[in-house]
Amino acid sequence: MGIKLFLAKAAAALSAAAFLLTGCTAPVPAASETKKDKMAFLQNECTVFEGEEISLPVQYQVFDRGVYVKADYDFVTNPGGVEILSSAPDVASVAAGKVKGLKEGTSTLTLSSAKISASGRLSVVVKKNESTTASFNQDITQPLTADMIALPLGLQTGMQSFDIDKRGQFYMSTEDATSMRVCALNKDGSKIGGDMVLPSGGHGDGFSIEYDADDVYFWTSGTMGDHAENGGYSGGKANGPDVRLVCRHKFKAGVTEYAEESLEQFYLNDNGARFADVDTEHDVIALWTYENGSDYIYVYRLSEIRNAKTVTVKVTRTSHNEGKSVTAYNLKTVKPLASFPWKRKGVTTGETNAGAVQGLCVYDDKIYVTSGAKNDEATLMSVMDFSGNILQKLVKVGVSADKQQLVKLNLSSDGTFEPEGVHIRKGRMYLGFVGDYPTSGSKKHTCIIKLKD
Repeated sequence: MGIKLFLAKAAAALSAAAFLLTGCTAPVPAASETKKDKMAFLQNECTVFEGEEISLPVQYQVFDRGVYVKADYDFVTNPGGVEILSSAPDVASVAAGKVKGLKEGTSTLTLSSAKISASGRLSVVVKKNESTTASFNQDITQPLTADMIALPLGLQTGMQSFDIDKRGQFYMSTEDATSMRVCALNKDGSKIGGDMVLPSGGHGDGFSIEYDADDVYFWTSGTMGDHAENGGYSGGKANGPDVRLVCRHKFKAGVTEYAEESLEQFYLNDNGARFADVDTEHDVIALWTYENGSDYIYVYRLSEIRNAKTVTVKVTRTSHNEGKSVTAYNLKTVKPLASFPWKRKGVTTGETNAGAVQGLCVYDDKIYVTSGAKNDEATLMSVMDFSGNILQKLVKVGVSADKQQLVKLNLSSDGTFEPEGVHIRKGRMYLGFVGDYPTSGSKKHTCIIKLKD
């Protein structure tokens, strides 16, 4: 045998032996390399109105370097061959990732694909378009019954305010250190996606949704500077010298957005507004602010505030966007529907509450204020007109007064019940509360109650 042939056979033998000693088999692709991208509905039910078309609530994720990452999906080119079928196409039609309401009824959408991991069902409820305006005449002293609980939800962090959109979906604001958080909730109280975070966005109590908008927009207050201790109260409890703006945001789950990054900003004074509440049904916005040593309320025609002249405000926050210029509408240059000082403390004649203000809303031509603390006998409500006249003063809100009923319905473990927000939508009042405050520290329990006719 030649030396070359001998060496070749020896090398082959050694290679085979090494392979056997390691116990290896033929190489196969890593499991992560074979995983499909995936798509799923974000919720079980959604509502559209006749003639309305909305984007489908789906989440698409691609598998990238061993983890799933959220991504946008192009339903026009449809690279994954996703099929979305409607069980009642005469009720709700589907095209290019959107669903359109055709007539009143319910249709179930199914999601499938041969190329990506996609499956699921979505119940689409199509409603008739509602009239644009309504009036409020409900009895705020009515007692609490189980069928008034619109949203029961147990939370470690208590709600500061809430609101509802025209599809009946709730949005909740909470406070986290110096950031305000907003989340979307299904009707069963489960979260849809992550929180939208607004650093230095306020305490979360002055929060309002544009009820009848096709997309979800909300109003609140935000500071241009670093001074935002205690969650950044403004208006009645101003913190520091920083300028605050009234901000209009588009809701985006999982996104962090500063005041100067919102869609629009409005300047009222350096204190901004503790509450900014909009009533799109009657085209009004009410702002509670603090100026010249007094609490003040301004009411504007919502459709007119963009006629205001603009003012340039600088970001003084050192941690983010320092020095950035913000062009805001100067509300001092547009005529308000109403403006008056507001005596909010105490119980004497002409004053409107006996404790902390916990909610303020405007509806039609009146302003509704809730106040109280967790251990009070009941939440109190006062009603003012646009001249500042007190129409109703310190009325006990009936759903908060029966402590035994609160415990029986599992809304509070000990009868404590703190008001957190009030809104009127289509003539119906919704009230937010947080219960369960034993000193041992059990979960705070958040709920939303809808008054009956």
